Amino acid sequence: MSMAIKKAVTGTVAGLLTILLVLGLSGCDRQPAATLLQGVFTKNGIVLTGNEMQPQKINMKVNGQEKPVNWHYEGGRTVAIPEDWQRGANYELNVDGQTWSASAPEKPGTFVRAVVGLGSLEDIASIQEWAPQVYEETAVSADGQYVAVASFDHTVYMYDKAGKKLWDYRIPSGLPVSVAFAADGATVFVGESSTDARLYAFDTVSGKLLWQYSFSEQIGSGANAQWSNRPKVRSLAVSGNKVIAAGEYRQRVIEKKGERSTIVYPTKCVVASFDGRTGNKLWQYPATGVMDTGVSKIVVSDDGQKVVFSNHSWSPADKYPDGSIRVLHGQTGALAAWYQIDVLPPYFKWVGIYDGIDLSPNGKYLVAYPSDNRVMLFDLSAVDMSGAAKMLTPLWLRQASRVHDISGIPVYASGNAAHVTNDGTVYLMTGLTYLADKTAAAAPPFSHPDASTLFAYNNQGELLWKWQTEGGIGKVRFSADSRYMVAAVFHDYVTRKKERAGVYCFDFQNAGADSFAWFYPMEGIGVAAAIAGDGTTVAACEAPIRMENAVAAGQHRLHILQ
Repeated sequence: MSMAIKKAVTGTVAGLLTILLVLGLSGCDRQPAATLLQGVFTKNGIVLTGNEMQPQKINMKVNGQEKPVNWHYEGGRTVAIPEDWQRGANYELNVDGQTWSASAPEKPGTFVRAVVGLGSLEDIASIQEWAPQVYEETAVSADGQYVAVASFDHTVYMYDKAGKKLWDYRIPSGLPVSVAFAADGATVFVGESSTDARLYAFDTVSGKLLWQYSFSEQIGSGANAQWSNRPKVRSLAVSGNKVIAAGEYRQRVIEKKGERSTIVYPTKCVVASFDGRTGNKLWQYPATGVMDTGVSKIVVSDDGQKVVFSNHSWSPADKYPDGSIRVLHGQTGALAAWYQIDVLPPYFKWVGIYDGIDLSPNGKYLVAYPSDNRVMLFDLSAVDMSGAAKMLTPLWLRQASRVHDISGIPVYASGNAAHVTNDGTVYLMTGLTYLADKTAAAAPPFSHPDASTLFAYNNQGELLWKWQTEGGIGKVRFSADSRYMVAAVFHDYVTRKKERAGVYCFDFQNAGADSFAWFYPMEGIGVAAAIAGDGTTVAACEAPIRMENAVAAGQHRLHILQ
């Protein structure tokens, strides 16, 4: 990306930050004190607010011309008007005799539905630490009506989109670490890190516990002060009303050989599919025994016929080595195809795939994006899902970013998240700067040129564009049609800054710098974000962070945006 574009985008972000702060993060245009109506142009249309608004009639003019208007009352003080508004056009809306008018902006704004406080946290990150310390998940139902939070304060929360808490559930002896809604939104699934690694199913509205399942019989049980080293259900994928989950127990063991001590992480893991209504287990992979490695992410096609995951651990695995990609039959759990990614020398000793694996909704394309920044695309349309398992061959393989030697220190921008659309367009997101040779634990004093960068490739492996932000990239999520992407952004531990912490939203109807839709800043750091399948509601979790003066900035809370 040219310096001119980068400066323009940086200026746009800074301008949006200033505007949002001036407006008190309301996202609304200023109105004279006597005017009761306020409005904001969002990515999905226009949102109006007023005092005790429950309108009977709404008329709209665009550039002075009457235009039919569809609208729906959102409850309370809010009306939503789905509208593909035109930049620079003049809009006038009359609601039961009250008028609001404004010129449509170049970029959409954010309408803040609610900001609600969550529970107290036992620990928070410091600005110089590379990780957020607080690991949370949030999910939004497909229709945008409900928001669930797997909170690091040991509690599952359920809210409606206006921020009203419907219920909460405290995990008896652990942490909720994963959450997902069934396709119809009636059920929410939660995975925990605990002694027994339980998967829960709750009624979305009432909070009634419908069923639960413990993976401890397969993977064992145990306790550890660190949540990642306890039995856990970290990854969930949903197809219709079925849920696929990975139960994993990665222990931290110190082995002594004479005077030398080595830390190893023996791991046991299984992947299982459940009927979301009853909790009946439909299949398990492997059918007998366990894998000797973990699973960081599971993906499933919309029709449920293909389930894909990759192995990942921090210790040598004999049977299921790191970088093993597996394609399972969604109805039986049988292995249909596989691929082994080799280690990339000389700096890397394993193949780490975290959020860097995805399956297109139609099940045709599979993308893999290890932390070493190689990206590869597979075409699964020719795979015989009922036949004997065969090895896949990539359509193409590229090195999206490389290790850079800066003043004799090798650094890389870790491969983070990946997404692939039905037509094979690939989106990749890198993380912060890390030392490639792992010879020092401290942060490098400089940033990799591709740190925190979004890449776009076509299905032929050609780079379409890239866009860079600042700060570490947390959870990245997409709307069902792949048009919108939201990303939670935490602090940059290299520069020790958090000015870009919050939520980013991209609209891939546009390309390059124009795909950047809006930035919502937070006082603390963004640790999780999610978007409704229909692209309406966005939810994000904020966590406080200790600055270099030891004073904490920000709060532990949930932001619901539209």
